[in-house]
Amino acid sequence: MHIKFLMIARVLYDKGYTEYVNAAKITHEKYPEVEFQLLGKIDEVYPFHVPEKVVREDENRGAIKYLGVSSNVQPIIEIADCIVLPSYHEGLSRVLIEALAMGKPIITSNIPGCKETVEDGKNGFLVTPKSSKELAEAFFKFISLSEEMRFKMGKYSRDKAENEFDIKNVINIYRKITG
Repeated sequence: MHIKFLMIARVLYDKGYTEYVNAAKITHEKYPEVEFQLLGKIDEVYPFHVPEKVVREDENRGAIKYLGVSSNVQPIIEIADCIVLPSYHEGLSRVLIEALAMGKPIITSNIPGCKETVEDGKNGFLVTPKSSKELAEAFFKFISLSEEMRFKMGKYSRDKAENEFDIKNVINIYRKITG
């Protein structure tokens, strides 16, 4: 079983970097073949950035696989089994909307900006922010799902994207509000 989790975010502590790495380490104890990918810019200007040295050390220890930066995330999302964003605070996450549109299950924090994309247990799992333990438990739940259940979660994500986040629907709602 080769499952790939993918976190796409600027490489910042408040995006949940530490929790992602710690949960990956916990998960690797039971499932060493599971891959934890990280895609995003190391934003050294931001005060809570993760230094590249730390990212490289975590990669060398086998906790994560750092993919760097890409201007085209679609092919990277396509080969992932689950998109992860354990952020502490967020606007409505574009990454999670893209994951929905591409029919991917999601594991994310139960916070505004993230929780709108997940119906817990239907298209992914919600976790408490700053909890490596809960994040690892969500990884275990996802890993234990049958291939059919993972497929159904992805389909539910796609349906959710079409029903709730389609730009045509957003425009119609906006027009109703503005009269």
